[in-house]
Amino acid sequence: MSTAATSSETQTGEAKAAETRSSRRVLQGVVTSAKASKTVKVLIAYQVKHPKYGKYLSRRTVLQVHDEATQAQEGDTVQIAECRPMSKTKHHRLVKIITRGASFVKAEEPSEQIK
Repeated sequence: MSTAATSSETQTGEAKAAETRSSRRVLQGVVTSAKASKTVKVLIAYQVKHPKYGKYLSRRTVLQVHDEATQAQEGDTVQIAECRPMSKTKHHRLVKIITRGASFVKAEEPSEQIK
């Protein structure tokens, strides 16, 4: 009976862990760089109101995000969540891609013709 009791205790502990995992902070941002392996750089833009003058100021946060499948590309709007630290600067993971960005195609500069 003691083994059954311990297994049910671990199951409830796992359920509690799952509940706390869902309460982790979820953010939305735009991928600015997808050059590294399994890592993307996500820009999160927000506005804050100046305490004295009331003007809204634009602020931004750039986060390193773990992308296991390397599916995110530059310009994609993604949803990310906090997770355990994976490296010195990487402590978020990619949850899903909300919208795909336009593919970045560098336009060729027109060559000057010599007359």
